[in-house]
Amino acid sequence: MLYAIGIALLAVSLPGHVEVYSHRGARSFVPENTLAGIEASLRIGTDWVDMDVVLTKDGEVLVSHDPVLNPAIVRDAGGKYVAPGSMVVKNLTLEELRRFDVGRIDRGTAYGKFFPDQVAIDGTGMPTLREVIRLVQARARNRVGLQIEMKTDPASPAISADPERFARAVYRILREEEVVEKVKVHAFDFTCLFALQALDRRIRTGYLTSRDNEIGGVDDFFNSDPAVAGRWTGGKLAKDYEGSIPRMVKALGGTNWEPEDAELTKENLDLAHRLGLKVVVWSWPERLGTAFDPAMTARMIEWGVDGIITDDPGRLTSMLAARGMRVPPRFPPD
Repeated sequence: MLYAIGIALLAVSLPGHVEVYSHRGARSFVPENTLAGIEASLRIGTDWVDMDVVLTKDGEVLVSHDPVLNPAIVRDAGGKYVAPGSMVVKNLTLEELRRFDVGRIDRGTAYGKFFPDQVAIDGTGMPTLREVIRLVQARARNRVGLQIEMKTDPASPAISADPERFARAVYRILREEEVVEKVKVHAFDFTCLFALQALDRRIRTGYLTSRDNEIGGVDDFFNSDPAVAGRWTGGKLAKDYEGSIPRMVKALGGTNWEPEDAELTKENLDLAHRLGLKVVVWSWPERLGTAFDPAMTARMIEWGVDGIITDDPGRLTSMLAARGMRVPPRFPPD
């Protein structure tokens, strides 16, 4: 009897629903932003598959985190890792980019050391956004969401796609694949989101921020210099929104605020919820010193965030299950 009462009290005290977002296709274990990674995410279990996209020279939307190919994961046709800064995606066609292999991380690099358990899958290429959408729709139609991050750098226009051209290319694919209302598109560069929202208000948009955007950060939204404060916000200034990032996101049309976990405060989380925003957090391994911080993750769960973007969806799911919370659907191989 006492045991049953204890279980009942535990259930009452648990926080609400937390969605699992498989970051870059579970990159702790599988080459990031690949079809293999997406497949692994579906097998492990996730509510959302997360991917990054960039725009090629010929206007194709490629799934890749980096406007300049990452030398820690990208090898040329001869099997050599590309030189740092040598391959700018916007200057290469899809056909040229198809020749690269992203199936084996360089474990000797600082980046590679964060993912010692990643399985090598030689011969793996970078897929297109359309290919990823079709895979997820075929395997998990309407049961797993698609989270797409548009990657640009307003401080480095030489390597970045034009946000409006980029948005049109992404939107065309979403419309043609009939997933406009099934995706969420997010970005650090707010101009990408403005351009997408102007094309179709049905698209859910997530405004990404980090501790760098807080007071004193290198991209401080509260800086006295408008060129710094508005660099990533399309010239919008946080001071014009009561000095509040959540209020800014809401006013700009976002459905989600997506802060770095180490940036978030309980006060701002509660404010965002009062504003009707969904709050989804993400981790920065290079800052945390690890790809998965269980103490930070536990805090986010206890505070009641709406979702967690993670490189290890299996471990996050285990933490949710241990607390008696809902876990995401799994899609084993047919």
